Amino acid sequence: MLYDVKVSNLTAEDWAPSVRVFFENLEDNPPLRLALSLTATVCYCALSPRLRVRYTYDSDLSMLLINLLIIGFSGAGKSSIRKVVFIIMKRLIEREMEERRIYREALEANKRKNANKDKDNEPLVAIRFLQSFTLPVVVKYCDHIHRRYGDWLSFFLFGDELGSFIENKRNKADFQAVSRCAYNLGEMYSRDTLYQEGYNAMVDILWNSVICGQEQSLHEYIDKKGVVVGDAGRQIIIKLRDSLGEKPPIFHPLTEEQEKIVDDTVKKLMEETFTGDDKLQPIHEVDMSWLDENVEDWCSWQRFDVIKTGSRAQNSFYVRASVSAFRLCTTLYHLWGETEESKEHVRRCYYAFAQYILDKLMQEFGQIYESAMPKEKECTAKIYLYDQMPRKFTRKQLAEKISELGLGTAARQFIYKWQKGNLIWKVEEEEDTYEKIFS
Repeated sequence: MLYDVKVSNLTAEDWAPSVRVFFENLEDNPPLRLALSLTATVCYCALSPRLRVRYTYDSDLSMLLINLLIIGFSGAGKSSIRKVVFIIMKRLIEREMEERRIYREALEANKRKNANKDKDNEPLVAIRFLQSFTLPVVVKYCDHIHRRYGDWLSFFLFGDELGSFIENKRNKADFQAVSRCAYNLGEMYSRDTLYQEGYNAMVDILWNSVICGQEQSLHEYIDKKGVVVGDAGRQIIIKLRDSLGEKPPIFHPLTEEQEKIVDDTVKKLMEETFTGDDKLQPIHEVDMSWLDENVEDWCSWQRFDVIKTGSRAQNSFYVRASVSAFRLCTTLYHLWGETEESKEHVRRCYYAFAQYILDKLMQEFGQIYESAMPKEKECTAKIYLYDQMPRKFTRKQLAEKISELGLGTAARQFIYKWQKGNLIWKVEEEEDTYEKIFS
């Protein structure tokens, strides 16, 4: 069955050619290989701000926005991530270097003028590649883009060290607040200040991000409160293996043929974004309705699992795990050329990505989420109460088992959910007795 596909089962053929070149150039390190492949996919997402897709359970179109956190010790291979980013984003960076030069020269020219009335208006620059986060600057750049093009474009946020984004409480609070908005199109952010040099605007800040970091920084960024309010669920987390005593992983340089594949893809994506006279291309909706059945299949399986476990963490995390996997797959499908032949590869990727993202979120934050829930609603994760009950049981036996396991949910609630989920039926001839449909 497809939903048994794991990321470890994915082969080079399952990745679109422009991602496959990175998958193939690293061996014997599956976590880093996955990190390089997803980094490349997220970079291509960032170069495709005119693409839209309608997710299975949404009525509105969404932009392809993905946040990737790569966690590992020094020497685990995170430098390879930087190489992939700058190979793919080179053309965008070169374009924006000229934007930055024009902006810098305009500011310097205004500084040399004495009276405000003699100063020129700042040029409206389109700067989207960011390696640091300062809220006033991000708001300003976002507003400039909209005033210049008449629509929002997503940023690409890249960082070698997560800790630099959360150096102090104010910086962390700003970064977290914007991150929650930046995951979805249409979640406007308003900044209002009273000081003269402040930049006030209501903007739709959107970004794709690839940020590396270490374990300590991860839990400083996503603390207990952050887990509950959704900071965790918006992330794809890849943990690189400890390289203690191992040779450093080697990411082989791209061949000329591989470089051409990447260059042609980047050129195509940028031409799908901007016209020759620096206008925006029309929105392109990627038809992913053919994947809806698979999304519903995986999500139904997760809901079935949640009913059995009573895990509120899983009930929360699976939703955005599916969304992030769907967005990754939309990008891959577009990179494939939206061909019929690529659909089976994309289906395999969806099941693999969705389960991987969910498993990592549960592993990292599942217990934290459960412990943060109010006591009367608490339900310990990964306890399969349903499986621990005999085939035929009474309400009293169920209550005793719930008490034994220390669960906070009442017996009647489990009975209601299990009946609704067609997991049990009531034995009519015996009072308060139920029989399991599945052993």
